[in-house]
Amino acid sequence: MARRHVKAADIPGLLEEDVVSDFELSDSEDISSDSSGSEISTSTASPPPKRRCSSPVRISESSDSDLGGTVESIHWEEVAEESNIQAQLPFCYRETQGPKHIPSPPMTPIQYFYLFFTTSLLNSIVTQTNNYARTFLQSQKNISPHSRILKWTDVTVTELKGFIACLLNMGIKRQPTISSYWSVSPSLNNPWFRSMFSRNRFQLILKFFHLVDNKNLAGPGQPGYDPCAKFQPLIDHANALFRHHYVPHQQLSVDESLVGTKIHTQLMQYLPNKHHHRWGIKLWMLCDSVSKYCVAFFVYRGAKDVENISERKRFGLAYTVVMKLLNMGNCLRKGHHIFMDIFFTSIPLAKELYKLQTFVTGTVRRNRKYLPAAFGNKFQIGQKRYFRSGPILTVAYREKKSQRSPVLLLSTHGQASETEYTRVRRGNRETLKKPQIIHSYNQFMGGIDTSDMMVYSYLDERRTVKYWKKVCFSVFSRMLLNSYILYKENMTAGSKPMSRLDFNIKIIESLGEEWLQERGTVPTAGPSDAGENKDKYLRKLPPRKLKDCCVCNKRKLGKGERRRSRTICAKCEKGLHGECFPEHKCAGGT
Repeated sequence: MARRHVKAADIPGLLEEDVVSDFELSDSEDISSDSSGSEISTSTASPPPKRRCSSPVRISESSDSDLGGTVESIHWEEVAEESNIQAQLPFCYRETQGPKHIPSPPMTPIQYFYLFFTTSLLNSIVTQTNNYARTFLQSQKNISPHSRILKWTDVTVTELKGFIACLLNMGIKRQPTISSYWSVSPSLNNPWFRSMFSRNRFQLILKFFHLVDNKNLAGPGQPGYDPCAKFQPLIDHANALFRHHYVPHQQLSVDESLVGTKIHTQLMQYLPNKHHHRWGIKLWMLCDSVSKYCVAFFVYRGAKDVENISERKRFGLAYTVVMKLLNMGNCLRKGHHIFMDIFFTSIPLAKELYKLQTFVTGTVRRNRKYLPAAFGNKFQIGQKRYFRSGPILTVAYREKKSQRSPVLLLSTHGQASETEYTRVRRGNRETLKKPQIIHSYNQFMGGIDTSDMMVYSYLDERRTVKYWKKVCFSVFSRMLLNSYILYKENMTAGSKPMSRLDFNIKIIESLGEEWLQERGTVPTAGPSDAGENKDKYLRKLPPRKLKDCCVCNKRKLGKGERRRSRTICAKCEKGLHGECFPEHKCAGGT
């Protein structure tokens, strides 16, 4: 069924009609394998049933727009079994995939971490964080004398590393609130976090964390306002290093990812086919289907985005997204094989990429232009039909009775042949056959979904009122995942890599140790080993000897009041109560 073009004047009338918006088509029609990585199901390839709109229709850019005027009528020829088609292809993949521009192994996990968390990035964050803190303090006129903000001191690069270590560790040891990490309750006790920062200091750094200077940014409603401006430098930094340090495999996948949030912003998108989050900020992503390495990504800014607007109007959103990702990842004219879902695939896009020496395989909608007319006929269970037009092969296949319509796929790399696979059902193992194109699609399409699951495993997705901070911390986790993939790919033959959890822990401990050495403190004791650490790090004074506590004596006290202690720090020999030990910054070193 052809898509109806909607004019602005017709929108009120649509509230009383049965329509399906472009936005719904782009998400709800995705087949099951697009979101879960499982085998494709033909029941979702047919157009969804119409439903009555209960809210104003959201008109978005259509993914159904083909490259108007660039494709003439296509002659399709039905084919039977084909063989040895790959040997006749005019180009092929000749790149040497794997890590590049990195030292030879062995390398420690922290060295892989610093490939993406470079000195320039950390220095920039420190500079902008301190600038924002000073600007904020100068702009506040009525600050309570007891406010923790008044205790702000400039953050250093090493302290920022400790802060990042805490963020990463929060993704492993999850607690309901940030304050829970500093709780002294036996069931919530976390000595490591108390040794790294006081709770107030950590929350101050989190509050003032910044990447850019706010003075150079236009506010909402002002000309030139960009909702991505506060995190765009980090995305540009990540993309540049992602392609600098890795050559992807031939098989790549293009899909959407989501940074889950419900904060009100014009970047908000609703993706009902995503199971982990349905509301959030959408990222278009290019991923290695074999290693799950993220090659390139960018934020979808919505239909009002003025970037590449002429290209989108001419070719459609799907074409623009695919071309931008492949250019960002430097993946054109190299023989890569791109796997994409029903949102992107079209005959004109496949032809255009083939001219650029890039293969395509993807599911396709029944109402796309230029498809064989025979695909509109009824199919029997188990029936499949192949049609070829030059380099493009299309297949329609109905696997089971529950699928009312056949699944449609398009490929410029496949051939009309079948592949055997084994299925276990009710304890019985059986060998079945399916079209080779479908087998390849099921094997390589789920790269981005798998990458997302790996990121979510150790990502602290705490609610925040600053959506851009959530994007930043999500990008941090993506950079950490890519560093682990580089570590695995760079292993010498026969070596067994450590698990991703152990890899992350090594990085967290290395960052934390560097910060603790500069701070000059030792890990805080928990309730169970307080007595042992008291003997080790605190020393008693002789009888009748007292010293002012270097921590609590600095607090505001009454006139003539002093707080003295019978114990001193064993390193700097300053007076120190045992309960004040977590807040003590030792000047004696380690």
